[in-house]
Amino acid sequence: MRTYLLSVIMISSTVLTTAAQASRSLAGVKESIRVDHARELLGERYNKSVVFKVEKRPGLEKNILATVEERLPKRFKSQAHSVAETIIKESAKHSLDPYFVMAVISGESSFNPLARGPVGEIGMMQIRPKTGEWMAKIVKMNWKGDKMLQDPIANIKLGTAYLAWLRKKFDHHGQLYLAAYNMGASSVKNAVGRNVWPKDYPRHVMKRYIAFYKAI
Repeated sequence: MRTYLLSVIMISSTVLTTAAQASRSLAGVKESIRVDHARELLGERYNKSVVFKVEKRPGLEKNILATVEERLPKRFKSQAHSVAETIIKESAKHSLDPYFVMAVISGESSFNPLARGPVGEIGMMQIRPKTGEWMAKIVKMNWKGDKMLQDPIANIKLGTAYLAWLRKKFDHHGQLYLAAYNMGASSVKNAVGRNVWPKDYPRHVMKRYIAFYKAI
């Protein structure tokens, strides 16, 4: 009987350990998507960049999780795994480099889900409520009002979808769709029409993007 009970305990322990490990596993970074977007962002500079040096390196999802765990405010650290998982999955869904998404998050809110901007932007990716409601309809999410944007998971889903929408609108021109994320699509089109190409915001995002790769 004792041997039987010990066997049951050992099997149960193994099952629980396996379940715990499974619950902590992360979706793998889609390498082809990450590289294609990095090439788009860096153009002819890609092959001489630190991003190129990371090609085919395994375990990038663990680095993303570690970054999220380090940068999330204390009250949100328990959600680090879910946030990292969302960054990886939504980036793959919209053909974006997850490090690019993290660079936008870093610049917009420093990973603070409760951040508020000067003109009503909310959350990790600093989304205005009107934009959030509009994007929720496009991606078929149930819009629950402004407070929904304080949920880091919902915010990242809407923010990445908006980035993807802008990317398509500006024919995959990184400088333009990044600028549009900051100042709006109409403002960017008007600026380009005057032969003014916004560069400050894109430069800041790309600086953070490269910094994430240097830290790997």
